[in-house]
Amino acid sequence: MQKRSIVKAVIFSLITCGIYGCYWFVRLTDEAHEAAGRQTTASGLMALLFSLVTCGIYLLYWMYKMGETVNEAKRRRGMHADGNDSILYLFLAFVGLGIVSEALIQSALNDIVAFDENTSGGEIVLASENLPGNPQ
Repeated sequence: MQKRSIVKAVIFSLITCGIYGCYWFVRLTDEAHEAAGRQTTASGLMALLFSLVTCGIYLLYWMYKMGETVNEAKRRRGMHADGNDSILYLFLAFVGLGIVSEALIQSALNDIVAFDENTSGGEIVLASENLPGNPQ
């Protein structure tokens, strides 16, 4: 995972008429799964394909699940996770502001990357022992 400039991503998405936005969508999906330690939706490329084939219906599901995925990744690290992110991302996408949701997801992933870099010199330390279903 790496930090990405949200402003650059939005500008590149607009300049390329959404082509960079598709790449960004794929990377967001894959990096959110990496941060959470598990795949919560289809892989990035498949999620993009499903969103195109369903004319955006899968995108609404994806927005909601990405909110849950980012919150899970934050909780694994002991960071504060707001449980309402999923609803916010879904609402913004529903009213046509999906790029704002993607920017918020990227911001959350940037926070996770910064946390990981500051924790033990860049070594990722997860609080996975606190998750249900993990053997101790």
